[in-house]
Amino acid sequence: MATAREFVEFWLLNSVYPDEQLSVRRGRAAIQQLADNLIRAAEGEGFTRTQIELELGGSIYSHIRHSIAQQNAAEDLRLGKGG
Repeated sequence: MATAREFVEFWLLNSVYPDEQLSVRRGRAAIQQLADNLIRAAEGEGFTRTQIELELGGSIYSHIRHSIAQQNAAEDLRLGKGG
C-alpha cells in the first residue's frame, strides 16, 4: 500500500500541470479547488487530510502551490523564458 506522500506525488503528477498549458497563472481559488480534489481522491483511498498534511509537513494548499511553481519554472526554462 502506498503512503499518503506517495499518493499525493502520484496525484500531482497526473492531475496538476504547469500554468503554461492553461494560458493563465492560477489564483488562490483554482489552487484551493485542486486541494479539495486531492482530499476527495485521498479519502477515497483511505487517507485523511490530517495524514496527508503530517506527511507533507504542512498544508496541502502550500504543497500544490509549490508544485505548480516548480512546474512553471521548468516549463519556462524549457521554453527559453527563464530569467
